[in-house]
Amino acid sequence: MKKTLLLLFFCTCSLQAQITKNYNETPLQQVLNELSESYDLIFSFSDETVKNKIITLAINNTPLDEILTTLKTLTHLNFKKISDRQVIVSSPNNKVEVCGYLFDETTNEPLSYASISIESTKTGTIANDDGFFQLGTIDQNASITIQYVGYKDKVMKASSFKASSCPRIPLFIESTSLAEVLIVEYITTGIDKNIDGSLGISNEELGILPGQSEPDIFQSIQLIPGINSPDETATGIQIRGGSPDQNLVLWDDIKMYNTGHFFGMFSAFNPNVVNSAKIFKGGADPKYGDRVSGVIDISSDKKVPKKFNGGAGVNGTHADIFMKVPVSKPVGLILSGRRSYTDVFETPTYNALSEKVFQNTKIVENPNQTPVTGEEDDNDEEEREEVIAENNFFFYDASAKLIIDASENDKILASTIYTNNDLAFEINDEEDLITDDLEIQNKGASLSWEGTKLEHFHHSLKAYYSKYDSDYLYTERQELQIERQSVRKNTVEDVGLDFNITYDLNTKNSLMLGYQFSNSKVFYAITREAEFETPINESGSVKNNANTIYANYKFLPKNKSFINLGIRTSHYSIVDQLYIEPRVNIEYPITNLIRIKATGELRYQPISQLIEFEDTQLRLENNLWIHANQEVPVLKSTQFSTGLLFSKKGWNFEVDGYYKNINGLTSVTNGFNTINSDLSTGKSTIYGIDLLLKKKFENFRTWVGYTFNDIKYTFSEIQEASFPGNNDITHNFRISNTYEINDWEFSLGWLWRSGAPFTDADLVNDEIVYGAANAKRLPEYHRLDLSAIYRFDFNKTSNWRGQIGASIQNIYNRQVPISISYRVDDNATTGEIELDRLQQESLGITPNVVLRIYF
Repeated sequence: MKKTLLLLFFCTCSLQAQITKNYNETPLQQVLNELSESYDLIFSFSDETVKNKIITLAINNTPLDEILTTLKTLTHLNFKKISDRQVIVSSPNNKVEVCGYLFDETTNEPLSYASISIESTKTGTIANDDGFFQLGTIDQNASITIQYVGYKDKVMKASSFKASSCPRIPLFIESTSLAEVLIVEYITTGIDKNIDGSLGISNEELGILPGQSEPDIFQSIQLIPGINSPDETATGIQIRGGSPDQNLVLWDDIKMYNTGHFFGMFSAFNPNVVNSAKIFKGGADPKYGDRVSGVIDISSDKKVPKKFNGGAGVNGTHADIFMKVPVSKPVGLILSGRRSYTDVFETPTYNALSEKVFQNTKIVENPNQTPVTGEEDDNDEEEREEVIAENNFFFYDASAKLIIDASENDKILASTIYTNNDLAFEINDEEDLITDDLEIQNKGASLSWEGTKLEHFHHSLKAYYSKYDSDYLYTERQELQIERQSVRKNTVEDVGLDFNITYDLNTKNSLMLGYQFSNSKVFYAITREAEFETPINESGSVKNNANTIYANYKFLPKNKSFINLGIRTSHYSIVDQLYIEPRVNIEYPITNLIRIKATGELRYQPISQLIEFEDTQLRLENNLWIHANQEVPVLKSTQFSTGLLFSKKGWNFEVDGYYKNINGLTSVTNGFNTINSDLSTGKSTIYGIDLLLKKKFENFRTWVGYTFNDIKYTFSEIQEASFPGNNDITHNFRISNTYEINDWEFSLGWLWRSGAPFTDADLVNDEIVYGAANAKRLPEYHRLDLSAIYRFDFNKTSNWRGQIGASIQNIYNRQVPISISYRVDDNATTGEIELDRLQQESLGITPNVVLRIYF
């Protein structure tokens, strides 16, 4: 039997090999069609390419490669084999053969029957079952539009197909929410401007950014005017002059109270499972509450994966892996995990970051003078060499999400997240042995059910649980004797529910009604013993029930104007008061190119972190979440903004002016030992203006952003007159550029900003005496960042692909002071009491590399 099969196979191959053909003045298209059958080939060409081509050709058992060479000579066309069975026929000169394979970026599934059209000729084609399409030979300057229902349109230049034959082209799912996109690529790819004034970030589409070898949501939004981080961290985000704790940060509807790793140097959310984020600088929907500044609403994937896929990567600080698993047709599971390896192996990236985090231990001589602008003298270098520091630090996080398509119109989502930071740090400056031990955890879970009923009704039911734990121990020893010890424990436990119904009155109008409930418990414990201070032992535990009703009306006329009227009414049991928050958000096009906009809102916040203007001790991350009470008022923010937006042919120009007044700020004037007796309250007044200019030239993008801020604090217990706020960065300027060529992306950016204010101090009778609050300024800050990414496929038909990235922050390694603090200490040699000024400098040159594999 086997011999018979082998004989048949041999005979078949022999018959196929014996091909004799003679063509005399025959149309090329007929020749190609017959060769396709004889050689079991697919010739891809456009009718225009082979039109009026007549050839004479004789074939007598001629090898295929020789036939293709002869055809090229006879027709002056290009015949290129892209596989064993497919040949592309194209014209030379200024034309290019356009073909490709379309696939879903998330699932890697081919997109069958997508529409591909040529803008100039209004002609096109349809992709086949494998997502393959072929337009033939067209002008290299032609624009090609790819459209597929439920996905964002993709526009490409024909010239971009030169580098590789029939590339794989990803398409991205388009959101169908009412808040439609107003400007695509507002700054760069993946950052869009929504019609409601919010900024939408699609992590899968997010292009390269200066100094980033891979995307980070918190780092990315700092490129937007009005959003910055004076301490250079990812999580120290200040939106229009508000402090980080005044921002509402949600991960899959879970309120997050700690959002960073390595003391905020990067965010706690694995970017590979982040699907999108919505950012409000102002004018947020009334469903967002309990914070008085910005909103950062982050979501992971909501689509059930059609097949198993995922990825893994490693960079200069940690490694990660994620997987998207189809459990069944309507059920999917998404898993992710990250862990640092810096407790085992230290890289240049980690060394640069750790120096920035821990070098606030640097004691600066001559404390009554303004710090130098980043250049250290010889004495300073000698002193730093005497300091011996060791640290053992690591972090990890994990997340999981279950997606259930319960019906055609109903989706059930369940998410969990866990983050952990552990640190043991020790420093010996020949006088003192100082140790810090810190552990921070944040865990959460959420469950949601979203659906549509009777076409016009949309419902959403969500529940969440969030818990934040911080445990910090600080010890200072001299000759093995404890001179100062401080313990801080802080826990926030939050459980909440949100239910809303939206009714679409018609295609232009919608009305939403909702109810929210939350139960939050805050615990803190503070103990402190020091040689020159009174011992303290304070603790507290406070619960708060919040009941909220909110309503929102949206109007979207055909002229793409936008009117949003909302109101939010909340009752907080901790103060037993009712708070009403009206909100207005309007955008209106006065011409096809120019839009005007305005927002106004009143907002309240029942939980916040203490602001410390002065602290005499060395510390790491010791911010304390507390509830409003009789001494700590509920924060109240009144804010308005108005602006203008111009958009034409790739040019975007936007100007926003805003005013914000925040009442109820709290301050501890000498650490936590006066938390009950010397707690002072105050307010901040903020005036600002944001400017953005952006232009896209083919594959090159450039944008310039500028922010002016005037932030004044008023604390009568500290100082009668108003003084600059801790975060009063008056001028903030940034220019960024990106360039794409073939499979490469490059980005270069420069940041300059004013120095932050600080309070000077002196030593009088062995006690610290502070000067006028924030009367002095640190030096101006600037740095240059560079990054590059190369993306590659392992082969044309496989789902395996990868990317290599590299970045350098602060290329010219300029370091300046970004914060100043003081402490009283006794000299181990002389026994005299001295005033030490501790100075934290900006991030030095920081390289990073990343290797990622997707499967």
